Amino acid sequence: MALSGTGSGTDGRRRRGEDTRRALVDAAVGVVTAGGFDALTLREVAGRAGVSAASATYHFGTASALLAAVVAELEERAAGRLAALTRRNRAGELTLLDACTAYLVDLLGPQRPMFLATLELRIRVARDPGREDEGEQGAGVVDLIQDHLGNRERARELYSAVFGVAALGALAAVPPSEAELRARMARLLTAAGLPADGSPTDEDPAS
Repeated sequence: MALSGTGSGTDGRRRRGEDTRRALVDAAVGVVTAGGFDALTLREVAGRAGVSAASATYHFGTASALLAAVVAELEERAAGRLAALTRRNRAGELTLLDACTAYLVDLLGPQRPMFLATLELRIRVARDPGREDEGEQGAGVVDLIQDHLGNRERARELYSAVFGVAALGALAAVPPSEAELRARMARLLTAAGLPADGSPTDEDPAS
């Protein structure tokens, strides 16, 4: 009985520790998306999470370690949203145009603060001459496009165009509307030799 009680206590502490760590990461994402990476401090994050600064230090040690957790979290969330779109496209529920438009609408709408934070992070990483190779940028989107193009290099080229539309839209004072994004995606798909699924390609609402 004593051993069982000890195990339960250990499990309880582990769960509480995991809950605290999750609360700190969520709070850190909030700080970064609201004020950028320069606003990230252990004290600020601890206050938002409702825990002590000592607890934040215990779990992460430094702001740099917390930043790494934020980066991983942003990437995981983005990958999850993209995976859902990819599954629906492969199941025939969404056309490629539908999936790419939804991806852009999400990035420039609800996820715009996080997308801007990701752009800021990529700029910081690019400035580091000693950075390690992080693999292919936008691999998930490239995979989705490659399903239709059948060619990795052409899929990368189309992804670059899609990313450009997203970045310019995120930096604009007024992000493009869903109709504008759909028309731009239709033109990009047509230029890549893919069907535009009946969407307008000869008239761009943004032009």
